[in-house]
Amino acid sequence: MTQLEFYDLADPNNTFEVPFTSFDKYQCYPVEIGTSVEMISGLVVMESRGNVQIISYQYDCMGNDKWRRLASFLRSGKAFGVRYLPDNSDNLVQSSFVCTSLTPPKFAFEQDGIPYWHDIEFTLREVRPHD
Repeated sequence: MTQLEFYDLADPNNTFEVPFTSFDKYQCYPVEIGTSVEMISGLVVMESRGNVQIISYQYDCMGNDKWRRLASFLRSGKAFGVRYLPDNSDNLVQSSFVCTSLTPPKFAFEQDGIPYWHDIEFTLREVRPHD
């Protein structure tokens, strides 16, 4: 099963399937964005601008090649394409996202000259709101 697949918006054939994670380490949910305004009467009114998807992901241990490929998207500072599994569907949905949080991984160990990275964790936010 695929949960996340990243792709370059300029080259949709340039894809990277993020390793499958389980045990409460993947979340994908909508969040309503908008502005709260306090009226003179004291009533608080919410001006809704739509919903964006938030994706939280954690992975325990990843090899050097996979981590570097993933980091190239997360550390780019630019929007990138994501095919993701939302919490209300069995099918992948596609949209543009930015990385809003990235916990620096820790060096776990080395095996056969290949470094492995531990405690990979990031959060993505959809770029454009929708209904």
